[in-house]
Amino acid sequence: MPSRDLFPSDWLVTGAYRDTRLGVIKTGKESEVHLVARTGSDRTTLLAEKRFKARDRRSFQNNWMYRGVWGEGTYRENRAMKNNTRFGHEVAHARWIGNEWDSLVLFHEAGVTVPPPVERLEDGYLMAFVGDSERAAPRLSEVDLEPAVAQRVWDELLDELSVLVSIDRVHGDLSAFNVLWWRERAVLIDFSQTVEIVTHPAAHDLLTRDVTSLARYFQRRGVAIDVDRAMERVGADVHRFTKQLGEMRMPTRSAPQRRRY
Repeated sequence: MPSRDLFPSDWLVTGAYRDTRLGVIKTGKESEVHLVARTGSDRTTLLAEKRFKARDRRSFQNNWMYRGVWGEGTYRENRAMKNNTRFGHEVAHARWIGNEWDSLVLFHEAGVTVPPPVERLEDGYLMAFVGDSERAAPRLSEVDLEPAVAQRVWDELLDELSVLVSIDRVHGDLSAFNVLWWRERAVLIDFSQTVEIVTHPAAHDLLTRDVTSLARYFQRRGVAIDVDRAMERVGADVHRFTKQLGEMRMPTRSAPQRRRY
């Protein structure tokens, strides 16, 4: 059984340090990830710097399903996003980044296997680099697990999803493509599409899609999976998803009333 601790408690360089960018690790539809060396007085720590592309440079732009309930904005911000103005794009972009960072911090604190968060940046954030000096950890989709290992990892991922549900979150875009494989462990990544269970009307559907998408990888490796039972195991049958309560709409702010003199 692999160790539960991917990173020692003192893994991050502290005190005075110098950050050096070493190159691009990955370019995706919404972001780029750079390898950063943080050098202190006696050692170097490798970090991953995730920077989000501007909305007009992203190939994934249909984010209304996800951004609709990302916290409360001002009337002007909400109207600008709805009207798809330039200011609305800037607000949506900031919320997109903030949602992923906040989710990463929350998941790490809850004990989910994720890269430890380091620092929020204006257009992204820093986190632990999952890999070593020779290579980055591969995506699970790039690894062909033996049947016995695949069964163990499937069970562990269901445990991870049950933790997310227990803190009222759904990943929203989970598949073998958004899981890293490192030191015999599955590491969850990419949380910009995470939604809250209590406030998002599509949370149950998104969780069903997450479980179904992830299951395909393991079914191809001989794991017998019943999606309905998997949903029960992660807590979807007992948690207060808004779909189970009926269609719920978030209250909208009305336009400020003009005073008459």
